Amino acid sequence: MPGTHDDLHETTHGRSGVVEMVGLHGFVQLAAFTRLATDAEHAPDLRVQVTLARMAAGELAALDHLERVAREQGADLYEAMSGYLEVLRDFDRRTPPGDWWERLVRTYVAHGVLGDLQRELSRAVDADGRPLLDDVLADSGYEDFVVALLGPVVAAEPQLSARLALWGRRVVGEALGIAQRVLAEHPGLWAFAAGQGAAEPGDDGGSLRRQLSAGHARRLDRLGLTA
Repeated sequence: MPGTHDDLHETTHGRSGVVEMVGLHGFVQLAAFTRLATDAEHAPDLRVQVTLARMAAGELAALDHLERVAREQGADLYEAMSGYLEVLRDFDRRTPPGDWWERLVRTYVAHGVLGDLQRELSRAVDADGRPLLDDVLADSGYEDFVVALLGPVVAAEPQLSARLALWGRRVVGEALGIAQRVLAEHPGLWAFAAGQGAAEPGDDGGSLRRQLSAGHARRLDRLGLTA
């Protein structure tokens, strides 16, 4: 039987954890939309622009679903999301891209780290509740798109490769800072994950940071860049 919203509530560490989790998912989807739409505006050709614009639109599809889940928990999705928005603005201020390639790598890194954060914390939802998150966590194909677009360029231009590897290291430091700040400012998320076995007892977030770092290294390796 497909999961219900009640299943999600019953498999979490209390209502506050549910609301903060839904707010996080809404924030990540909105962040992805914003980044992809902005990147589409700066894309070097029409084909890339249209592809990114379509991906951006797809990131918003889950918001209606998340809004219903939040409402059934007696909460407002947009209020739950609002506590995360300044984190994204701060990230943008700290990582202004110098050109199109840096812009693409910035979104690729941030998109990957935030997506991994979603997936790691969502491990606290058991199999009955997981169908509720399938649409939110589904692979959009963005990573494969960037690898196909940027990978050959990096392979052909060693100077660009070296520059983007340095840039990727800077961006991932800021992106991991987002994850750390999210957990610090929203303790219900960490209590939720710890209460459901997604975090080890006594873990202060170090294991999660290592998992996020490993995911980042894998993604950069796909591009032919050194993490």
